[in-house]
Amino acid sequence: ALNANGPGAASLPSAPVTPRHMAGAPTGVVATAGNALASVAFAVPASDGGSGITGYTVTASPGGASASGSASPITITGLTHGTSYTFTVSARTAAGLGTPSLPSAPVTPGTVPDAPTSVTATRSNQPQAPATVNFTAPANTGGRPITAYEVTATPGGATATGTSSPVVVGGLDNGTAYTFVVRALNLLGASAPSAPSPPPSV
Repeated sequence: ALNANGPGAASLPSAPVTPRHMAGAPTGVVATAGNALASVAFAVPASDGGSGITGYTVTASPGGASASGSASPITITGLTHGTSYTFTVSARTAAGLGTPSLPSAPVTPGTVPDAPTSVTATRSNQPQAPATVNFTAPANTGGRPITAYEVTATPGGATATGTSSPVVVGGLDNGTAYTFVVRALNLLGASAPSAPSPPPSV
């Protein structure tokens, strides 16, 4: 304290403090799409803000969905099949949430399609007559276009593929009652099999 006679004695020192600021931006953000989710990996920022990083927040665009975690990778859920997303990552310190990273390359969540429905089959009475298998395409394609349908006969396991209904299955034995199941395929894999068709007429 100062008065006309000069400064007084100095106080006792304060408790120690350490200046802090927000962390730098994470780098190398890479997203991998899954079933209505994405796993987002990243590298830690060069600067931890002087007080240590306490966690990370991943934010999706579009929509702004977010998820937090203590380290890479972080999984963000609740995403929409067939929508293309990018992701940014921000590091959190005692000073708050830092600058977001550059966005990841876009990825599109998805899954395998639902199974086709209403499967029916008909055959002629010629030797090794093929069966014509009709079905209804699934409404839910898993967020990716359906690339093919695979039809399998029982017994024997004869198969055939096509891009739409109907699909013709050849190499069948005349006089044998067959049933057929259909799977829908997209880039992520095959659906569960449909319910089997009734035995076709011969």
